[in-house]
Amino acid sequence: MKLLACTLALAFCVGIAVPERLASQELTTIRVAMVPNDDVTPFLYAQQTGMFRDAGLNVQMQKSTSGAVIAASVAGGSFDVGLASMMALITAHVRGIPFQMIAASGVHVTNAPISQLVVLRDSPIKSAADLNGKLVSGAALKDLMTVTTQAWMDQHGGNSETLRFVELPQPVVPAALEDKRIDAGTLLQPVLADAMATGKFRSIGSPFDGVGKRFMYAAWFTTADFAAKNPDAVKRFAEVMRKATVYTNAHPAQTVGIIAAFTGLDPTRIANMTRALCAEYLDPADIQPTIDAAVRYKVIDKGFPARELISQYAPRK
Repeated sequence: MKLLACTLALAFCVGIAVPERLASQELTTIRVAMVPNDDVTPFLYAQQTGMFRDAGLNVQMQKSTSGAVIAASVAGGSFDVGLASMMALITAHVRGIPFQMIAASGVHVTNAPISQLVVLRDSPIKSAADLNGKLVSGAALKDLMTVTTQAWMDQHGGNSETLRFVELPQPVVPAALEDKRIDAGTLLQPVLADAMATGKFRSIGSPFDGVGKRFMYAAWFTTADFAAKNPDAVKRFAEVMRKATVYTNAHPAQTVGIIAAFTGLDPTRIANMTRALCAEYLDPADIQPTIDAAVRYKVIDKGFPARELISQYAPRK
């Protein structure tokens, strides 16, 4: 009896389903890709606590380097659902790629920024005007980081038309700054906290403020084809994300270990950094500012209503 009890306890701890559960519920597999930023915390929480499995989903996750790469992978069928920056989804939409946002993710609020434009501590760059003609990093050209940097620069006395951009994944930006291969770069949490803890860098501003005091910068998405063929699975995934977001927004201290394990960063640094806030619903008012900025900085030719991006299967208030 003791051996049986121990065996069942071990099965529970490592997530092995008991036969009755397997018999009562056939799981639908969803392949998901994401960049390991702090805004993936609700997903990790849902995965770790079994919320997806309880909703009848077998969610398989894979890390990626940028939202643009994820968008291409979802479009090509390598993944079913992805987390991408709003800019990647906006540009895909105007090109006729049938992406649909199914769940909300990271939202920028000006009093709790999770991005900073950083330079070396001894850099002569101290203001937006000092960035004129300089080389700055972005995860992808004409992505959210480049557009927010341009907008912030123009609002603070610089001339964004003089900027030069280079594509660099977040984790390599600090090294590129140290090697003086770039002059400045935008970092997001938790890479930002890890870099600033070294004492080698300083912030010159919060570039996301260039787009607005509040806007959504990332969302979970799929293709129209996958959603049409798997409407129930998409609805269940989106609703799990909403419920997980409610919990993680209210319990940042309890989720430190989850994001630390996923990113490999020091839990103490994560506990002391500004944590990402995620929206519970896909609100057009949170999406439109990025569309407008994309038009302003010629990422797209003309704007469109934000509601065109939102899937009919997304949770509603």
